[in-house]
Amino acid sequence: MFSGGRKLVCGSAVLVALFALGAVAKTATLTRWDTAFDEELAERRTSGLTWLAKAATEVSQTSVGVALALLLPLVLWMSHRRRDAVRVLLVFVGALTVTLVAKVTVAEHRPPARLWVEVPDNAQSFPSGHTTIAAALALALVLVVRGRARVPAAVLGLLLTAGVALARMYLGVHHPPDVAGGVLSARAALLLTLGFLELPPVARRLPRGDRSDDEPRKVAAASL
Repeated sequence: MFSGGRKLVCGSAVLVALFALGAVAKTATLTRWDTAFDEELAERRTSGLTWLAKAATEVSQTSVGVALALLLPLVLWMSHRRRDAVRVLLVFVGALTVTLVAKVTVAEHRPPARLWVEVPDNAQSFPSGHTTIAAALALALVLVVRGRARVPAAVLGLLLTAGVALARMYLGVHHPPDVAGGVLSARAALLLTLGFLELPPVARRLPRGDRSDDEPRKVAAASL
């Protein structure tokens, strides 16, 4: 099977894992464990940590994700990296779409309101949209950053994703499976995007002669 096909298959498998996790997350036993975990975090709240958690939420909200989905591809396009612009746009749009579909389909309830530090922006808990946005940004950084800067970019993206995920649980609005689902949403979007763009009929229509190259294949290979 050609490379694009393999990525599509792997991306589809990640999607299946995402919805399977959503189904398991709704079981009574896991819900009890998740709530106990959130209660443990709630007991460790301080004013400083709460401020940091709220800040992490602000920089990863949906409006920020939409802005990144538009601005980053625009910057890449203006920098004559048109292939990368298309890739980043589809990763963000794909991640946000997968998350929206999963939220509506799984329809998991939020943790108990007594644990909330702030009121969630919607009733569906799985997957975490904020974590999805952070993970999508992390993957986009690895996708477009070149050379020696790629490792620091990957570390920065990992720390950002982990920080946002922890913040959402700390604020009492998400369970652990929710933030894991956010990461899976972004990962599925990356693999499906790269697989789709590598299909011969699609690849022939992508912009050529710019500063983008085929290095993202290495990113996808690492994601497999």
